[in-house]
Parts: sequence; structure tokens; C-alpha cells
Amino acid sequence: MELKDFVGKPCTSKVSYEFFPKKKTKIDLAKASEELAKIATIDINSKVLLIIKIDMSTVSIFKNGKILVRGEKDETKARNTAEKVVSVLDESVAEKKGLFG
Repeated sequence: MELKDFVGKPCTSKVSYEFFPKKKTKIDLAKASEELAKIATIDINSKVLLIIKIDMSTVSIFKNGKILVRGEKDETKARNTAEKVVSVLDESVAEKKGLFG
């Protein structure tokens, strides 16, 4: 998975930057936590949400592929952090197929 597969925009409700996958995506958060443990500290690992700390940033990763870099309005800094996150996501990511994926 690469960051070019995402669309980024400032979050409207919080001081954050959001990245949405261009294609319907499903992330296996259990596998993602194993992959991300190599580069980040896992704060919360649940069935619907994964919260990690990386490079002084808090990042939320959702099952639908959305990535939220919290506390960052600067697009370049948020993009660099998100790039590190998606660069290690491999086996945990699958593109949804069909109506119900």
C-alpha cells in the first residue's frame, strides 16, 4: 500500500489531517498492529480502531482504511507521517470486491 492510493484533506472537526483510500479498502487491524509494532508504539488495539504513536504524532487507523494524523494541520508533516504508516502495511490490507466486500 502506498500513500498515492489515498486522498488527504484537513479534518473539519479537529486539528488533524485525514487520508481516505481511493478504492474501497479493508484493513485487518490485528495484522496491522503486528506490522506497525516494528515502527510505532501501539496505544489502542480494538476491533474497529488502531491508535499508534509515531514520530511525536498520534495516528488513528480505521478498518475502512481511513488514516487520521491527529494534532497536525500541516499537510507535508501529516503526509510524511502517513507515508511511514502505509509503507509497512502489507498483509493487513485488502481491496474490497463486490457489493459487500
